[in-house]
Order: sequence, then structure tokens, then C-alpha cells
Amino acid sequence: MLLVAFAVPAFALAPHDGGAPCATAALREARLAGAGPAIEPPLRAAGDGLDTEHFHIEGYDYDATDEELAQVGAIFEAVWVREIDELGYAPPYGTDTGKFTVYIERLGRGLYGYADVERDGKTPYVSVNSDMSWTGLSTQAALEVTAAHEFFHGVQFGYDYWEPTWWMEASSVWMEEQVYDDIDDYLYYLSDDSWPDYVEISMTAENGWHEYGEGIWPMYLSAIHGGEGTIKTLWEAAATADAPGVFADHFGGSEAFEAVLLDFHVRNALGYAGYEEGADWWPVYRTDLGSDSTALPVTVTPDEWRPDYLGVNYFRLPMPESTPSSVEVAFTGGTTEAGDKVRWMVSVVGTDGTTWDSATELTRDTTTVTLGGFGSKWHEAWVLVGILSENTGVSHDAYDSALSYTKEPPEFTFTATLGPPETPEDTGGDTAATDTASDDTAEDTGGRGADCCKGDDPSPDPDCGCNGGGEEASLLALFALAAAARRRLAP
Repeated sequence: MLLVAFAVPAFALAPHDGGAPCATAALREARLAGAGPAIEPPLRAAGDGLDTEHFHIEGYDYDATDEELAQVGAIFEAVWVREIDELGYAPPYGTDTGKFTVYIERLGRGLYGYADVERDGKTPYVSVNSDMSWTGLSTQAALEVTAAHEFFHGVQFGYDYWEPTWWMEASSVWMEEQVYDDIDDYLYYLSDDSWPDYVEISMTAENGWHEYGEGIWPMYLSAIHGGEGTIKTLWEAAATADAPGVFADHFGGSEAFEAVLLDFHVRNALGYAGYEEGADWWPVYRTDLGSDSTALPVTVTPDEWRPDYLGVNYFRLPMPESTPSSVEVAFTGGTTEAGDKVRWMVSVVGTDGTTWDSATELTRDTTTVTLGGFGSKWHEAWVLVGILSENTGVSHDAYDSALSYTKEPPEFTFTATLGPPETPEDTGGDTAATDTASDDTAEDTGGRGADCCKGDDPSPDPDCGCNGGGEEASLLALFALAAAARRRLAP
């Protein structure tokens, strides 16, 4: 047996060179703390700057040329057409009676721009950097993605100014791609040593960089679950619910959201199946458990980089080439440092490179997950371990996979073994999610499940006895295998 034992800016990776690319979150945090806007916009003088159909453009402590004003004005008008006229978002507050103000400002290296509200506390405005020479893009392209991103913040303010920062930034990164599909500046956030290398971090983390990489989540939702209009529907619901609760409401309850979350995790492992540009993204970080099937059985007890809330660990198992087998994973999950149990999601996934199948169990302590068809139908096996409880005992923002963190999510251990080829009809466990054994493909966008009992934990208790599973609440379809083997770089 083998034993394998907010302050923004906040990160620096070229070409962004010293800071988070958008200062919107920092300004909202300052306002929340009672400090008011960090940067007071000037009182606009009549005749200053340039007026377009929907925008007023002027310099802020910066003498913008006529050419700069015209360039920025034309870009923002194109963004208005896409975001408001074509995608159908509500125009920002104040634009029914006036123009949306865009300032051109010296922001230094590393910052593309920001959005905030004017002195009345509710009229949004945007500021863009006067110097984009450090971005690695042309000035035109840098201004275009900045306009798409920051103007969408102004749009978001009209739906819910206090929506969680991670969702505001993730969906604004997504919007860059909807407006300017060919620029692909967002690829930076899905590159080496960025989001794909730290998939265990909470989806809800706001640490100055991870939330931008989480733009992959709305990209997934729009690619697999209803198109680009899905994100608009979620923002319309933001008035009464915050993410991730708004996702559970949208999909019909916590069980259905958890099924969608698993679909997201597995697609990302197996070559970003279904994404338009997934082949250009860095493979998600995984642990390879041996070079061939003689390494099994294997016991895994990670001592670092364990998953936080809505994050995941990926493990790949070596499979025999032709001997029909099943994979059995015996799992034991630990508690927080305070002794509280959490809800674990444990999955075994099989793929042949084109289709896939999975078996999944939810547990607060121990469970066994079994999937057959290996060595005959499936030639690669993955084990996924995630946490569905928000209270993991750590700060989601501070848990950044660096060696300096002092608290970690709960421990877990599992043993993976090869068994007989038959797949048990009942994979065991009294949980809310079970295996469909349906050999699904990416075209299936999954079912809808009813919500379960709720207590102090925002997620339903898998042992609560209400809506205890069923095929409509079971885990969704995934396919394709393209992730290359790699090792995590030292933080």
C-alpha cells in the first residue's frame, strides 16, 4: 500500500505589475467602513471634456487630449451598445436624466481602472488609467476591456451595490469576454500559478486575485447552463439574495446547485470540457497517485492545500489497461479546529476521453464511493474531494494556499482500491447525492432538485430526511480529457 501523506491591490503578476487590476472593491470597503469614497470626483464644469450620446468624458487631474477623449468616448459607447442594448441590462442609475461620467486619470502601473459612486452616494462613475503602456496590450485593447469591466460594475451597482466582491469581479471579467471576445486579457487569470493552481481556495475568496480567476464560474454558467442571459438573470435576482445563495435559488435548491458545482469541478479537471477557449487555460492542479495500477491500494492524507468552502482537491488514479475493475474509495472527513463537522462531497469519476460517469456521496464523517467500468469502459479515474459547508474554520480570504497561513480547513483521508468489475446498484451512504450511472455527456445540463432542511448551516444536512436524493437531484454530465500532468509551483 502506498501512503501519501481586503485591501486592494494585493497581488503582483506580470503584466499587471503590482496590484489588482480593479480598485472598485477597495473603494466599496472604504465606504463600508464609513470612510466615504477614497477618491472624491471633481465637480464637473460646464463645457469641460467631451459629451457623447450616453457619456461625459473628462480628465481628472489630467489634461486629456481631444484624441484621448474621443477614443474613450467611442469605446464606452460601444460597450453601452453591447451591455445595455444587446444583453439587456438595466442602464445605470442617473442615466435616464443625465450622462454617465468617465474620468481619465493617472493611476500608475498595475491598475486598469475602477468604478465608484459620485458624492450623492448612488450615481456611478468610472475612472480609467491614462497610461496603459504596461499592460501588454495596445492602448485601444486595454481601454476596451477596462471599459467593459468597469462599466459593468456601474451596471451592477443598480442591481445590488453590496453584492459580494468576488461575484462582482468574476462576472465583470466574464463581461470583458462578452464585449471583446478576441482580446482575451482574462487568460492571465487562468494561467500558470494563478486560479488553476489554487482550485482548493474558496469560490467566495476575496484576496485581490482569486476573484478575478473565478471569472471561470460565470463562463461555465453561460457556456453550459442557458447562455449569456443566465448571468443577467442572476444579477436580477441579486436584489433579494447574495451569491452563492442566488445560485441555489436559480437552480432550484441546494442539492441542484451542488450537482452543478460538481459538474463545474469535473469539467475543469477533464480538459475544461464545453468551454470555448478552455484549451488555452492552464490545467488545474492535481495529485497523481502513482504511475500504474500496482500503486493501488493507496491511502491519501493531505497535510496542506486541502479544500476550503466550495473549493476542491483533485487526485488522479492509475488504472489497469484491460483488466475490468471498479474503484472503491473509503473516505473519512475530519472536523474544524473547533470540533464542528462539515459537509464533504466525495466523487469518483471515470472517463474514456470522450464521455464520463461519476459516483458521489455527501457525508459529515465517513462514506464509501464505488464506480465500475474501469479497464474496460473507463481508462482514467479521478477522486474529487470538496467542502460544501461555509464554516470551515478558516477565513476564506486569508486561506490562500501560501505557506504563511495559520489555520487550515479540516483534514481528511481516503483509501482507494481496485475491486471487482461490477458496479453496485447502491453506492452506499444515506446522503442527498447519489450516482446516476448514466454515462452522461456535456450536452446534458442536469436536473433540478428540491431544497433540503436548513439549520444553522447554510447548506442542508444530508441526514435531515427531507428530499433525500432522487435522480433529478443527482450529479450532472461531463466529458473530455485533456489535462496534462504537472506539479504545483512553490508559492
